[in-house]
Amino acid sequence: MQEQGESGDRREQMVRRLVEAAGVVIDRAGYAGASTPEILRQAGVSRGALYHHFEGKEQLGDAILDRQHQFFQQISEQAASGPAPKIWLQALIDVSHLYTAGILEDPVLRAAVRLSIEPGPYLTAESYASPLGAVTDVLESARAADELQDHVTPEEASRTLVGCYSGVQLLALALDERDALHQQVSAMWALTMPGLARGHVLIRLRLGPPLS
Repeated sequence: MQEQGESGDRREQMVRRLVEAAGVVIDRAGYAGASTPEILRQAGVSRGALYHHFEGKEQLGDAILDRQHQFFQQISEQAASGPAPKIWLQALIDVSHLYTAGILEDPVLRAAVRLSIEPGPYLTAESYASPLGAVTDVLESARAADELQDHVTPEEASRTLVGCYSGVQLLALALDERDALHQQVSAMWALTMPGLARGHVLIRLRLGPPLS
């Protein structure tokens, strides 16, 4: 039994190693420009090791997007059954900065963003299902807490916010300004929150990253 556990641990480590290597290469070169030999060099493994765990680059791309899915799945679960925050819209802002910190630190999350915004096999509705669902769930909770203006529809607002955030990401990538990403996300909220939040909620919101 112990040998099986160790084998499972080794497999998990190898899968993580390959996915993180693919994340680095795709973040740098895009999906089309990411070659399998370059991913293997980044991971420091043989072609056989790759094909033992993945059928090819597309499955690595699926695994990269799955990490993004897991992040937003936790957000949806929190909105559905977790303890309610004091202000749901503040929680949404904080989540956006938490995700921003994640993509600045984690090449796999950065690669997931790039896969979702660049022309290719992952520029699909499925790639956006998790963030759209998570933001909609939080906005539904905000509406139930009477934080949203009457005209705001959570599903439509979610599409606008996810689209705005994706645009901020795309522009930061194009201008090589990822270091200013938190500031740009705060600016996005400064423009969009007055159209979402009721006045008594708006004045209580902190638009920047959570205070450490």
